[in-house]
Amino acid sequence: LYAHLWGRIALIKMLFKIIFIFAALYLFALVFLYFSQRNAMYFPSSMKPDAAAQGDSSLKEINVTTKDGLALYGWHRPPLNSFMPTIVWFHGNASNVATTVARARPYLTKGYGLLAVEYRGYGLNPGTPTEQGLYHDGRAFIEWLKSNGTDISNIILYGESIGSGPAVQLATEYPIHILIVDSGFSSAVDAAANRFPLFPVSLLLKDRYENADKIKNIQSPYIHIHGSKDFIIPYKLGLKLFESAPQPKTMITVEGGGHNDLDNYNVAQKILSVLAE
Repeated sequence: LYAHLWGRIALIKMLFKIIFIFAALYLFALVFLYFSQRNAMYFPSSMKPDAAAQGDSSLKEINVTTKDGLALYGWHRPPLNSFMPTIVWFHGNASNVATTVARARPYLTKGYGLLAVEYRGYGLNPGTPTEQGLYHDGRAFIEWLKSNGTDISNIILYGESIGSGPAVQLATEYPIHILIVDSGFSSAVDAAANRFPLFPVSLLLKDRYENADKIKNIQSPYIHIHGSKDFIIPYKLGLKLFESAPQPKTMITVEGGGHNDLDNYNVAQKILSVLAE
């Protein structure tokens, strides 16, 4: 009887020990995710690309100063005709101004202007990327366009992936021409919860990018493009963002497209067709 009782006690102790180990590991993972979350959200490039190497002599480096005092550079090419809009492009979290120009080439060919935004902390720019920081960066570049004679109503904001955050935010602040979101999300909370379903990300996340709530307040037409097989920002999160926006709006679904391969599906031509309409 005593042997049986001690056996049950030993089993209970072992179970409590296992539970304690798993709880400690879970707590460690929570702490690690909280303090490293921005390292998992932003992947700043450590190189500064050369504008002259992009094959377009009209592409120039410009400099802006943010409200919080950071001096940033970006790349600019004016439109070929004064009536053509200028695209202000907010790239994804692992991109830079050079990849922006490569993706924007079809628009440049059509005569659109381009202002490729380089965020704080990217490409040797000072500072560390944060949600509010990217908003400050975007405002500084738009104000630069404004001070150099560009009509705000002739600006197209293009937000790629995490760049959808500043694009949506600034579309609520400025009377822009059109908002384009490429593989964007309803919120960073939704995106993180999809990737880390076992953790209370809504309580942990610092940079939340509540795009779906904000986009309800835009006054411009809206184009959303998303790959149906996007496993980084799932299609359902893009659709949630799209459904939150007021009319007029257009959804371009790229069947079979992922997150980083949409250019293989001629997405620029699809967007240009909608712009032409």
